Amino acid sequence: MLSHAWVLACAESLYEEDELHVITVRVGGILAGAAPLVTRNRLGAKHLELMGASQLYEPSGLLYDSDTSLDALLQAIVSVGRPIVLSRIPSPSPIAARLRAITRGRGVMAAKPVSDTLAVPITSQWSEYLAELSSRQRYDLGRARRRAEASGSVAARIHSPRPEEVAGMFAELVRIEAAGWKGRRGSSLNQRDSLRRFFLNYAMRASQSGSVRFGFLDIDGRPAAAQLSVAHADRLWVLKIGYDEAWSRCSPGTQLLSEAMRDAFERKLKSFEFLGSDEPWLHQWKTDRRAWCTLAYYPPTVPGLCGLAVDTLDRVRARVASWPPRRHRRQRPSGAQEPR
Repeated sequence: MLSHAWVLACAESLYEEDELHVITVRVGGILAGAAPLVTRNRLGAKHLELMGASQLYEPSGLLYDSDTSLDALLQAIVSVGRPIVLSRIPSPSPIAARLRAITRGRGVMAAKPVSDTLAVPITSQWSEYLAELSSRQRYDLGRARRRAEASGSVAARIHSPRPEEVAGMFAELVRIEAAGWKGRRGSSLNQRDSLRRFFLNYAMRASQSGSVRFGFLDIDGRPAAAQLSVAHADRLWVLKIGYDEAWSRCSPGTQLLSEAMRDAFERKLKSFEFLGSDEPWLHQWKTDRRAWCTLAYYPPTVPGLCGLAVDTLDRVRARVASWPPRRHRRQRPSGAQEPR
């Protein structure tokens, strides 16, 4: 998420040019640090946030080659005088401690943990990893495969496409995702223009280095599930997965994940990284956790105080909206319905 391809795809697909606020640090003319930020207007108060953070909700951070470069980068960010939100940065990162030291009690800083991500560590053979799963999970995988095979041949395809091949594979992924629950809820890429542009843009750029991966699971010669991922730093990072609900009885999405994991094990990568958020359906796999946090800093300036007031009011509104507590809502007449 800190690669040039990712950041440039964000800049081109998700923002207007006057929203970009990229800060760089150079030492002797050589780039030593970068903060891919944008200016966002939230209820009338402008703040700086990491590029793509609020739209993509993926881990992010700052680029720097030393503690000295990090300090210079944070000094430059703070000097803008606006509220700063750094979402989903690694919890072990020194960014929070260095920002706190640099501001030295000036202004208000808050840090809170956010949803973990999960990863399958690759430290053994695929067969050994499978043996460590619960008997229930192994049975479910086998049953899904048998159900699929009852409808015809089953085949997994994993492609590392050339740039000219990306558009066709991406269109197939979008079509398959729209045939699932995301299509019903209006959250598929087919219904979100800016995100569709971003992922296509990123996939095209990542394909130039050979790192993008498209996976498909075919049942009876027809694609039933699709996955977009990227190989980076000897790990496979899953960005998107979707399946056609016409094949839901065969769990095609889970089958495709299993095949992609097997491929990652056979390639002897370090891990298979689930992005997004920690979801219950991921707990069927044996995983490690990645911890992330979000930092917010409000400087002692007029924009900083306005941002703090807006965010505080927003939190109060959220609490009021959730009132009365659940135990009171249960006292409603039996015929009453919960709001949807």
